Amino acid sequence: MDTSERTRRTASGLLAATGALHLILAPEYLGEQAYVGVLFILGGIAALALALRLWNRSDTETWAASAALAGGMAVGFILSRTVGLPGFYEEEWELSGIVSVLLEAGVVAYAARALRAPRRATA
Repeated sequence: MDTSERTRRTASGLLAATGALHLILAPEYLGEQAYVGVLFILGGIAALALALRLWNRSDTETWAASAALAGGMAVGFILSRTVGLPGFYEEEWELSGIVSVLLEAGVVAYAARALRAPRRATA
């Protein structure tokens, strides 16, 4: 396994983990604010789908979508704990959220690395 494949597979694993975490937490947030719970479900499904695609292939679109999704999820968590979201504000910075933000930051970092790397010409 070369470095680019290891990078891709690691990012895929991080993205899958954050997707699973969002799906696990979705019922709790559905009870607190329905739209936040729905976003957790949609984000979790999207993260798992992108993780599967990233596991199998490396292309600019998948890397960019993975970074955008992971970055958006991290920003959503931070906003919900600072300025709040419409009808939703949390004061507690629970461990599951911090872990998720760290996973998401890892995906963004790996994506930035992959998107900066020179592309090899394919025959």
